[in-house]
Order: sequence, then structure tokens, then C-alpha cells
Amino acid sequence: MRTIAAHNHQPRAGRLWRMALGMVAVGLLGGCSVAGLSPSASIEATASASASASASASAEATSTAVATMSALPSPLARCPGNSAQTAAASAAPSVVPAPAGAWTCLDWIAAGTAFPQTPTAGSGDLSVLAGVFGWSRGYVGFRSLVDTAGPDGSSAGIAATSSSDGLHWTAARPMDVSGLGVTDHVTTAVEGPAGLLAASMYMSGACGGPASIDALWTSPDGLTWTRVQLPDDFISASVYTVDAGSTGYIAEGTLKDGNTQAVWLSKDGRSWSRAPLPQATIGEVILQGATDFSGGFVLSGAIRGDEGCGGPRYVTPSLWWSADGQAWTRSKLNGAAPASDSWMTLTRISDRSLMAIANEWDQTSQTSSEKVWFSTDGQSWNLVEAPSNLLGADVITDGKRGLIAVNPTTDEAALPVIATVGDDLSVSTLSQAGDVPRPGFLPIANCAIGPSGVVMLNNDGSELWLGVPAAS
Repeated sequence: MRTIAAHNHQPRAGRLWRMALGMVAVGLLGGCSVAGLSPSASIEATASASASASASASAEATSTAVATMSALPSPLARCPGNSAQTAAASAAPSVVPAPAGAWTCLDWIAAGTAFPQTPTAGSGDLSVLAGVFGWSRGYVGFRSLVDTAGPDGSSAGIAATSSSDGLHWTAARPMDVSGLGVTDHVTTAVEGPAGLLAASMYMSGACGGPASIDALWTSPDGLTWTRVQLPDDFISASVYTVDAGSTGYIAEGTLKDGNTQAVWLSKDGRSWSRAPLPQATIGEVILQGATDFSGGFVLSGAIRGDEGCGGPRYVTPSLWWSADGQAWTRSKLNGAAPASDSWMTLTRISDRSLMAIANEWDQTSQTSSEKVWFSTDGQSWNLVEAPSNLLGADVITDGKRGLIAVNPTTDEAALPVIATVGDDLSVSTLSQAGDVPRPGFLPIANCAIGPSGVVMLNNDGSELWLGVPAAS
């Protein structure tokens, strides 16, 4: 079990490419001593040329949306009631907005190289990582060049692209990566009141502690990204989580000393300031996550303190709520109890609902337990008596609804499990049709939900699928 301590922070992955980064980290972070970098390829020439042709980007994206694809299993029958828009075609199909009702089925379109294929890795040790994220106005994607020889040297580049429907993507544009290392990737993109905020995470190495966020960019439209000038204590800190909702933007981590906990707030994603921390009457507050939504700001963690005279130190999973991030109130959690170890994760299901999961370990009985709550205001939390086991997977959201995508097996013939998550944490597994992505072709790592449905992307961005939903 994970012990909770500010210096041993391991937050819930959320949209942090858990699988993609894990596989790359094997090559990047194999030891404490690594070689330097002499990048053999650069993003600038390729991406700049693409950006200069932005006027023709839509036409280029359309022409590539149905490019030749890898050999896939035969398509499944279409979802009942879905229109012919999702049928295979010789030209890129049109896509309409996803239905507002409860989704029941996904019609998958295998779109091949619809995602921009620049930059390319070229020769040497450079590799490509790609990621996709959904928001209220479409989807954004990023392609990063990383050097598998080690984490020393300068970034080889990150490019951004955007789509309104998940099939037609703009030409890749370079982002400002000055001063960043070769293992930096855009690991998350969230939407707040001023638009999108993207975060880059630096993998410091096997002996360098947990990965931390070291660069932010903002965008009002998903097309143009501007690098954020971070405050000094943010730069020197280890920032583990960044999130956003309709109330603002929030980040959480520890300061330069590795022990002093900190929370930063922003109204626009550009100007950041330290916020006060919650206090405990008895014991020590340990923070493990932060988010915000329409109901305000919420912090997750635990209170650690002595139990009894000279007895063992126990931890109690805890949540704190604030309307403005300045004064915190501890929430009442029915069913939460002191344990030898505890880890509290916090997930935004939509801009209307949050989920908290406490994993507890009892050293005396050598047993573990898990409790799940949801809240629609951040203050009152409802214990879920029989939560779906799928809720243990990462939940992705576009602020309107939550989605889970998991691989149940390594069998290439098996279908991924795709399910929607309601604000009350009800889970509904979707049936699937069309060119369904299979585990043998796609590790479920890059998945986004947005206005047209569900987009899946393989690790280097060379294969893209769009799942068009049907509703009851």
C-alpha cells in the first residue's frame, strides 16, 4: 500500500497518459545516470511549414481522414438507429453533434492517419508521443518528440492541433518549449472559464522523485497556444496536479523543500497565486489532490495523527471544500474511518459532480478496503453502497459527462469496455459497432470525449478512431 506523505506524492493519473508514459519511461528512466542529448531532429521546420499552410489545413485534414489504415477486424454491424454518416466511405464522412440523451452505443469510424503526422521522429533516439483531449468546443491534440537516450538536454519539440469533430484536424503548430527537457510531454488539457489550459510534465528519472508539471500554455480556441510565465515558487516547486472547472484553475504540489504543501489558484490560467491551506484542530493535513467545478474548489487527502497514548499513527481520508479557495471547510464523509494507510483520489465527473475514492489499509488485520462517494456541491458527500468496479479506472470528461475506457484482456479479438458515468456515479456500458478499436491495435491510453463522441488515438498518433454515439 502507498503511505501518505507530502514528499511521497503519487496522485491519481487522471488524463496523464498513464499507459503511454509508463511504456516510454521504461526506456527513458532506466537508471540514475543517463547520457546527454544531441537531438537529431527538430520540430520547428516541419511544424512551421505546416502552420504557414493553415489556410489549407481543413482540406488537408479532410483528405487524410480516410487514409489507408492498418488491417483491422471486420466491422461490426451499425448501432441501431444511427444514420449512414458513420458508414465507411471513400471520402471523409460528416459528423453531427452527439445526442444529448443517455448514450447506448458507439459507431466507430477507423480514420487512419487523420491526426497530423508531423513532426516525425527522424533518425537517432527520438520517439513520438501523441495525446488527445476533449472540451466543450471540440478536441485538441499534441505530438511530442522525446529522446529515449535519457532526460538530459533540450526539448526536441511539441506540436498542437485542433478539431471540431474529431475527424478533421488542423495542421500541427509548434508550441513554445524553450527551456524544457527532452522528456517533457503535454500530459493534460483542461477547460476553465478563460479557455483551455495545457500542462507539460517532466519525468525526472528513476532517482529524481515523482514527475512534476513544469510548463503551462493557455488557449482561447484550441488553435493558438501561449506559454504561461509561472511564478517563482511554482517554477521551483513539484506540481503534481492541475485541473479546472467553471470556477477557475487549481494546481497542487509541494514547494522546493519537498515537504511544504502548496495550492495555487488562477482565474485565467495565466496569473497564479498561492492559496491558504486547510488546517486541522488535531493532527496533520496531508494533501493528495485538487479540483474545482461549479460547486467550488475541493481538496482531497487525509489527516494524520496519534491515536491513543503512545499508540500507532493513523490516517483518516478527508476532503475540504471552499467557495473561493481562500477559506476551507472539512467535509463530513459517512463511512470514512482511521486506517494504517489511506489514499484519497478526487475526480471531476462533470462540471456538476465529483467522485472521491478512499483506499484504506489496516496493518493489524492485513486487509484493504475501498469507499466511494459523490457530490454535486462539494460539501455534502453521498456514500455509494455498491459502486461499479469500473470506477477504479481513470474517468475522462469534457465537463458535460464522464467516460471510462479499459481493456479487459490482451486478446486482440476482444473489444475494449467503454462506459458512461453519471453524476451519481451510475455506470452504463455501451455496445459498440463499426470499426471498433481492438487492444491489439490500441492500448487504451489516449481517449477523449467531446461534442462528436469519443476519440481514441494510439501512442504515436498514427491511428485514430471516432466513436459516434447513439442515444436511447
